Amino acid sequence: MLPVASGVQAAESLSPFPYPDMKNVQYTQVPVRETGIVDLVADGDTFRFIQDGTNEYITIRLLGVNAPEVRGFKNKHRDDDMCGAVPATQLLESLLPRGSRVQLRSLDSSSQGLDDRLRRYAFAFNADTGQFDIDVQAALAQSGLAMWFTVPDEAALSYQYAVMIAQAQQQGIGIWSPEYCGPVEQPDADLSVIAHWNAAGNDNANPNGEYIIVRNVGVKETDISGWLLRDSSLSFWFSFPGGSVLAPNDYRVIHSGVGIPGLPKARDLYMDSPNALLANTMSDRFVGDGAYLLDKSTAMRAWFEYPCVINCTDSALGSLKIIGVNPVSESGKSAKAANQEFVRIQNISTEPISLDGYYLQYRDGSFPFEVDTTLAPRKILTVRMGRGQPTDRVQYWGRNAPLLKNSSGTISLLSERNVPISSKSW
Repeated sequence: MLPVASGVQAAESLSPFPYPDMKNVQYTQVPVRETGIVDLVADGDTFRFIQDGTNEYITIRLLGVNAPEVRGFKNKHRDDDMCGAVPATQLLESLLPRGSRVQLRSLDSSSQGLDDRLRRYAFAFNADTGQFDIDVQAALAQSGLAMWFTVPDEAALSYQYAVMIAQAQQQGIGIWSPEYCGPVEQPDADLSVIAHWNAAGNDNANPNGEYIIVRNVGVKETDISGWLLRDSSLSFWFSFPGGSVLAPNDYRVIHSGVGIPGLPKARDLYMDSPNALLANTMSDRFVGDGAYLLDKSTAMRAWFEYPCVINCTDSALGSLKIIGVNPVSESGKSAKAANQEFVRIQNISTEPISLDGYYLQYRDGSFPFEVDTTLAPRKILTVRMGRGQPTDRVQYWGRNAPLLKNSSGTISLLSERNVPISSKSW
C-alpha cells in the first residue's frame, strides 16, 4: 500500500481560469457537495460511496483523470492489468481507505456516465485541517498515474488537472515513462501521434472525418502489430493488425468510423465506431481529449492531448503564414462558385514543413490539410473552397457552395492543439 499523500494542492486553489472570455462562469465552480464514507475502491478512478443518511452504496467515477484499466472490472479490452493500473488503484486506496470520509463535488447531482456511474470530483477528509481538502484527482495526476478525462457538462476543474498531467508528462513520471512497468519492446522506436478531432459538419454524422495519424519519426523500422490506440473512452480501442511495420517516416491514418482497411487510401484503418470519438474543444468551457499509443505490454509510447495547456508554442509559428484570401465569388450555390474563393498559405522559412497537425478554421468550419502534405521552403499552397483533385499546390475544402462572407471575416491557421499560427482578416 502506498503512503497517504500529504500536501496535495487542491485544483481549486491554483491560478485563475485562463480563459476570461468563457461565458458560463458556473464552469469555474463546483456547487454540489455530497459527503459520506468510502465503501470500496474498485480501480484507480472508481470507488463505491455511501452518502450520509443512506445505507446503500453508489459507484463513483472520478472526473478529471483516467487511470489505466484493471482486469476484471468493466475491462472490455484487456485480460491483464494495464501498466500503471495497480499503482493507481493502490494510490486511490491510500487516499480513500475503506470507511474514510470523503466529499464529492459536481455541477449537477444527476451527472453520470458509462455503466450508470456517477461522475464526481472527490476530496478526502484531512484530519490535520478538519476539512475535505485532499484533492484525490490532483494526487493521481501529479503522480503520473492518470490520463486526462473531462466531459462538457462537468468541466469545472478540467484545466487544472490537464496542467498537472502535462507537467507529469514533461517530467516522465509514472506511466509517462515507457520503462515504468519494466523493459520495453523495441526501445529505439520513435513514434508520433496527431489527432484531427473536428470532422466536417456534424461529427457524429461523419465519424471518419475524425482520424489519428501514427507516424514513425525515428530512424529504425518499427513493428506496431498488436499495439493499442485509444482515447479517453473505453468504447472503441484499435489494435494494429499483423504486418503493421512502419519504415522511417511511414504512417497509418486511423479513422474513428467504419470502413475497409486500405480504402480509399492504402494507409487508412478504422476503429469501427458508429459515432465520433474525439471530443471537440468548446468556446465556453475547457474540454478536449487525447490519443494514446500503447505497445503490446500497454506501456505508453506516444500521446497527443488537446488543447495545449503548458508551453503552448509551435514550430510553425513564424514559418507558416496566410498570405492571401479571396472571399468573393459569383452569386449562386455551386462548387464552381465555391472554387473562386481561396486561401493561400506560404512557408516563409528555409525548411520544409509537414502540414499534418494543422488546420484552417473559418467560423464553425474547419479544413485539415491532406495527410502527408509537406510545404517546401518559400512555396505557397492554395486551398479552394469547392471540390477538386488535390495536388502539391492546390487543395480543396470540399464545399458545394461558397463559404466566405464577402464583406468581412477572419480565417485562421491553427495547430490541432489549438495553438494559433496565423490569421487573415478582410
